[in-house]
Order: sequence, then structure tokens, then C-alpha cells
Amino acid sequence: MSGDDLSRFAINQITTPKWSMPQAIEGYAAQGISGIAVWRNFLDDYGVEATARHLSDAGMWVASLCTSAWVNETDPARLRAAIDTNKRILDQAAAIGAPCVVMVVGGLPVGDKDLGAQRARIHDSLVELAPYARAVGVKLGLEPLHPMYCGDRSAMNLITDCNDMIDELGDEATSLVADVYHCWWDPAFERELRRAGPKRIDTFHYCDWLVPTRNLRDRGMVGDGVIDLPRIRGWLDDIGYDGPFELELFSELDWWERDPAETVRIAIERCGPLIAPRN
Repeated sequence: MSGDDLSRFAINQITTPKWSMPQAIEGYAAQGISGIAVWRNFLDDYGVEATARHLSDAGMWVASLCTSAWVNETDPARLRAAIDTNKRILDQAAAIGAPCVVMVVGGLPVGDKDLGAQRARIHDSLVELAPYARAVGVKLGLEPLHPMYCGDRSAMNLITDCNDMIDELGDEATSLVADVYHCWWDPAFERELRRAGPKRIDTFHYCDWLVPTRNLRDRGMVGDGVIDLPRIRGWLDDIGYDGPFELELFSELDWWERDPAETVRIAIERCGPLIAPRN
């Protein structure tokens, strides 16, 4: 087992989808990891109360709750239902001690091509959700997704736009969730991390970009791709970021097929130098 300090390290449950919630909690803890980013389907399967109790018993802390409900409905009643669902998700996050809900907000509505209208819908939904988030003490974690997801998964794609939204809504209700997979290519990535500073960033996602990338669920384990992760860690150190690092690995062609315990073991080996506290 790695001798690196794992106190800031969390495994995002989507990295080990073969494991249920209790299996993930016990499996991470068995290898010295006390941080977990909870995925909502596993939370719903196990139950909020059971999850909160098990996390407490295992001495685990929660980096984030993934993910929000999409707000890409053109029908007003359906959009209202999606916003209400997001309020319930914020309640779940509060119950398990998650500091933020990762906001994956939906791409274009089915049959619709008006990207501007969808981005306005996202903006207005976040404006409405912000007071509720503030009231329950859980932030809306704004995660810019790579533009290739714009059509179907999220039309919130630029870290600059996320910082602009935090400027508007305030950092008591919103925060930045930055993921190297989605942002490494962006010329504004370093500038916008520095703009955010340590106060705005709730959690930071590691993985790697494979060349070639075979599909949209083909992320690389840290060290297997082309992202200059030590450089990015240096930026975070420069701004004084001292929050969590999550490994979030979508990998249906490789890591999802492996024994989850092996994935966690290799994750610790690969991520160790990139998660240690600053000197």
C-alpha cells in the first residue's frame, strides 16, 4: 500500500460501479481511503439514512453528491418537477454531509436545437435553486462539461461561464467543481482556477485523457493519458487550494471491467503524488 497521505483523496463511486454503496464504503476504507464522492443511484438503492449511518460508522467523509437532475425540459410543468427534484437532491446531500451537489444540467431538449434557450433555462434554474441551496447549507457545484457533451448531457461547458455564475449567485450558494477531463484543453483553465481561488473550489476531479479516446466513457487512469497533471496540481498549490481530490473514472472498456479492489489499489499508486498535502 502507498505511503502517501490519503487524507484529501476521495474515490468517486462511478469509478467502481460494480460495488454497491456498502461495498464501496468498506472497499475504500479497507485500502485506507476515507473520502467518497457519492453517486445518486447507489444512494437511492441503499437509502439516505443507511448511507449516512454507514459512512459515520466507517469514519468516511463525503466530497460531493453526483449528480443533479437535468433541467432541459421545455414544458413548464416538467421543468418545475426537475427543479423540485433538485431541491430533494440538495436535501439528500445535507443528510449525508456532502458539501455540494455536482450540477450536470442537461443538454438540448429532445427535438430542440435552440442552444441559447437551453443555456437561459440552466441559468434561470440555478437562480431559483440558489436560495434553497443556501438555506440547506449545500452548494450548487457547477461543473463545466467538455463541449462534446453539449448536445445531450450538459450545455454548461466553459469554466469561465461557471465562474461568472458564481459571481452572480455568490459563493455561499454555488461553487466550482473542476474536472481535468472536461477542462484540460481550455486555454482559460489556469486563469479561471486562479480566478476562483481556493474558496470557490469545492472538489477537484482527476482522471486522464486517452489518445485515442474510443468513446465518451473512455477516460484514462491517472498517468495513462496526455494531461499534464503535475502542472495542474502546481496551479492549485499556487492558489492555496487545500480541498479534496476525487478520482472520477468513466471507463466501460477497461477499468469498469476490472476487480474494483484492483482499481482502487492502482488509483492510490497513481494518484499518491498528486494528492499529498502541500509542504
